[in-house]
Amino acid sequence: MNFNYKFEKKKMKKILYAILLATIFTSCNSSLDKKQIEEFIITHYAEKINGDEAVENFKNDVGDSLKFYNLSNGYVGRPEWVTDKSQIKGDWFYEDSVIAKVNDIDIYGNVASVFGNVNSYVSGIKNLSGGFHAIVGKEKGRLVFKRVTFQNWNINRASNSFVWPSTEVTGALSMYNKMRYAMFNFRNNEAKSYSDSLIAMDSSLAVAHVGNMQYLYLNGERDKLINLINDISYKLDNASIAEKYYIKTFIPSNSRQEILSKYKDALIYASNDPLLRAWYAYYLTDNDEKIENVKIGLKRFPESSGLNNMMAYMLQADDKIDDAVNYLNMYMTVHPKEPNAYDSMGDMMLAKGDTTKAIEMFEKAYELSRSLKSGDEEFFDISKDKANRLKN
Repeated sequence: MNFNYKFEKKKMKKILYAILLATIFTSCNSSLDKKQIEEFIITHYAEKINGDEAVENFKNDVGDSLKFYNLSNGYVGRPEWVTDKSQIKGDWFYEDSVIAKVNDIDIYGNVASVFGNVNSYVSGIKNLSGGFHAIVGKEKGRLVFKRVTFQNWNINRASNSFVWPSTEVTGALSMYNKMRYAMFNFRNNEAKSYSDSLIAMDSSLAVAHVGNMQYLYLNGERDKLINLINDISYKLDNASIAEKYYIKTFIPSNSRQEILSKYKDALIYASNDPLLRAWYAYYLTDNDEKIENVKIGLKRFPESSGLNNMMAYMLQADDKIDDAVNYLNMYMTVHPKEPNAYDSMGDMMLAKGDTTKAIEMFEKAYELSRSLKSGDEEFFDISKDKANRLKN
């Protein structure tokens, strides 16, 4: 074959390929519009509210190749990735307001790179604030998300200022989180059970015993608590400084000041730990100081069940009932199966003079508590008593 012919043929292929690429990119560029992309992003986030109503719009806005992070596992254990759109559930979308702001859009052929911020709210209280980077393109003629990376600024800020368990045993972190959640919601029998399971998983882990410690502390079993702390003292050699001070907070003390001193020491090494914040605020005497300390915890964990509950009662003490109700709405919305949220809301409704609503909340708390099946349901017999007294 003639060399010049081969060269010209090869050259022609390159020219045709270049023309084809130019045509594709010109077509793609004309099909993507920055204004439309911005409106798509803002509308997408604004529609991520009201539970089941958000599901269909969410499905339509995401590409077939996108993975979703399933938030319905409550951040307990390993992340659960969802690739099947049928798994998208209405309980992902519990906020009542989500506001997005687009900061920058760059179009590259048939896709756009988008940077922005998102803030979401429950009952007027910000529960999430973060930044996102998204790749947006078109599928079947409509804009969709192809990739999304999100950074929750609440979670990533000061992540070390927390009591993390010193263990590498598979499943131990998940069990530890479950134990602490039960502790925070005064499910003391459940917390004790998780504590026992965690000890069985990693017998060298000192902080695995805190569920048992709280159980003994709240039941007034002082001698058993002292013996337990003494018995596990050798395990502290493998504990972090934060864990060591956390355990010291359970040492029975005779005075409020001694207790506060222990919590202050612990907070030096775990200043954002919600359980430490909550108990420290509990022992403070000045209500303004209590509120300021709980605010620190809520800034780190705005959806915390225990901190929102505490904030509500502290605001009630200042006769700010409507503000208190907002925090309990956060508690009830994020933790809809938690009996204590409804019992607390019953107290707030009673403070507002709404007896009918108070009865409804107390009865709901009692009803939900029957599913606990751990002995903790007896704790909420008081909810039924409150409802009956109001009826009579």
